[in-house]
Formats: sequence, C-alpha cells, structure tokens
Amino acid sequence: MASKSDKKSQVKDAKKADKKTAKKADLKAEAKFLKKALEADTLKAEKAAAKAKKELKKERELVKEQLQKAKKLAEKIAKKDEERAQKLLASAPKEPAKAKTVVKAPAKPKAASSKKAPAAKKPVVRVPSAAITPRAPAARTAARVARTGSSAVRASTEPSESWTMVALRSHAGSTGVTGYSRLNKADLLAKLRGTDSLD
Repeated sequence: MASKSDKKSQVKDAKKADKKTAKKADLKAEAKFLKKALEADTLKAEKAAAKAKKELKKERELVKEQLQKAKKLAEKIAKKDEERAQKLLASAPKEPAKAKTVVKAPAKPKAASSKKAPAAKKPVVRVPSAAITPRAPAARTAARVARTGSSAVRASTEPSESWTMVALRSHAGSTGVTGYSRLNKADLLAKLRGTDSLD
C-alpha cells in the first residue's frame, strides 16, 4: 500500500494539473472571446466605412446636381440679359454719321500783275479821254458852260462820282495811273483827283 505522503503528493500533483488545465481552458476561452470581439468590431468598422462611402457618394451626386442647376440658371439669365441688351440697342436712336472735316490749304496769293484785269461782268472798253463825257444832260452842260466859261468845260472832263468804273479805269489808263485794277470806286476816284490836281 502507498504511504500517506505519496498520496498527498499525488493529490497535490493532480490539483496542480487541474489548475494548469483550467488556466489553459480560461486562456483559450478568453482568446476565443477576443477573436469574436475583434471580428465583430472589424465587421462593424467595415459596415460603417461602407455606409460613409455611400453617404459620401450621395453627397457628391447632390453637389454635382446643384452645380448643374446653378450653371443652367446662370446660362438662362445671361441669355435673357443678352436679348434685353439687343432690344435696347435696336430701339436706341442711331447717331448721325459725323461728317469728315476736310481742311483745305490756304490758296497761295497771286502775284500782282501790272496788266489790267478784265471786269467780272462788263468788258473794259478803252475810250480816249477826249471822248469821255459825264452822264450829265446836254442842257445842263450847256448852261454850265454859258455860266462859267472854260472852267465849266474843264470840270466836266474831271472824274466825278457820276462816272462809271469803266470810265474811271479808262481815264486812269489814259493818264498813266498804275495799279487801278485793284482799287474800288472811291479809292480810284481819289487817286485820279490827286493826279489831276498835280497836272
């Protein structure tokens, strides 16, 4: 028969073995639980990621749709503004075309000519000074001659305001006066009177 000490040692060994087996079992159970928990967490995380991805896609589609609507609205407004501008432009009064101003160069002054320029309307007829008579009536001239004598005859042959420009110019040409073609009647008459007084 085995001694008491051997029995005790066997019991002690059996307890140790049971504890060791129980510990292993606990470790296995804990590992299994952790594995299941990890799998559950992983699955949950995957589901959450898939859901977030789906929501993100939905948000992107919504933003894209809103952008398309905004683009269409902007194009519609721009088209209306363009049509309104064309109508206003068509109804606006047209400005008259501005005439081009042509600046003409000043005409060069013609050189003074000593030749007699022809009159614009009446041709110049040269008449001898002896044949020129004033436009006084014959009776008036005869009365003046009878009253004053030779001085009246001389006065009738002197230039006066009653003479025409043709007669004055002809008289000036016959008396040797120059530059009379550019003078008016008053200046020519003054010049002729000055010449006659010198004579």
